[in-house]
Amino acid sequence: MEAVLWLFAFILALAPGAALLWYIRHLDKYEPEPWNLIGLSFLAGCLSVIPALLIETLYKVEISGFWGTLYGAFVVIALTEEVCKGALAFGFIWRKPQFNEVMDGIVYFGVAHMGFAITENLMYVFVNSHLNIVTALMTAFVRMTTAVPLHVINGMIMGYHLGMARYARTGGEKRRHWVEAIVLPVLLHGIYDVAAINQDTTQFADMKGLFAVGFGTALMYAAVVALWVVLLPRVKKAQEASPWRPQDWPALPVAPTECPGCGSSYPQGANYCHKCGTQVAKQDLFYQRAPGGQ
Repeated sequence: MEAVLWLFAFILALAPGAALLWYIRHLDKYEPEPWNLIGLSFLAGCLSVIPALLIETLYKVEISGFWGTLYGAFVVIALTEEVCKGALAFGFIWRKPQFNEVMDGIVYFGVAHMGFAITENLMYVFVNSHLNIVTALMTAFVRMTTAVPLHVINGMIMGYHLGMARYARTGGEKRRHWVEAIVLPVLLHGIYDVAAINQDTTQFADMKGLFAVGFGTALMYAAVVALWVVLLPRVKKAQEASPWRPQDWPALPVAPTECPGCGSSYPQGANYCHKCGTQVAKQDLFYQRAPGGQ
């Protein structure tokens, strides 16, 4: 029975990544990226866990209280992880010729962050749970609905701004998008981590601890909602900017009368019916008379 539960925990750890991969692939509807580069992006994200863990261990300083929480959330965790994920995805993908529109940044960096999220998820579920199946299942469920979307959406936001920077027309626009590509994910990630740090289930001993856990949980989900709010307008802009997006021809006004030949409607100003070829407008022919001609 326990083996089945561990299998279920494993599925929970992978399921959000698979769902978000389908979602990202669905968004990239005009010129889908090749699977080999998507796999390369995923590998970059998986490998970025290694430098992130080393740097987090190096810069982890015991600072108590409010400032310690902010330092741990925004500097040790958020800044380190976002830079590591972004740097490896940049190194693996940036110079690929297939990266040829803004939407490609959303795809590649979103998938890279997904690789990080899935790797981290498996570590939390199978290592940090100390082989306690109840802890593993609780961890897998909470991270399925919060941490994995956090990483992937942050990657998509980063990818959007890097894609905009790649095709920016001015130096000022390029610099602005580079800054936003780092600052926005770090801020959103840091807000989430402040909530996660305060969501310590060992504090259930009294009402104060219960309130702290409840507030932390609510803030975690609020941070995920905020991520979606920030992301969706950027996805729409990237789709609208795609050079492979089909262009709609302007609708022509319909003439007030029907074709005398077949009875079909035809565009106003047309000379012939587009269905049967009947002349529908009087043709004025102009001739240039020769000098002195009658």
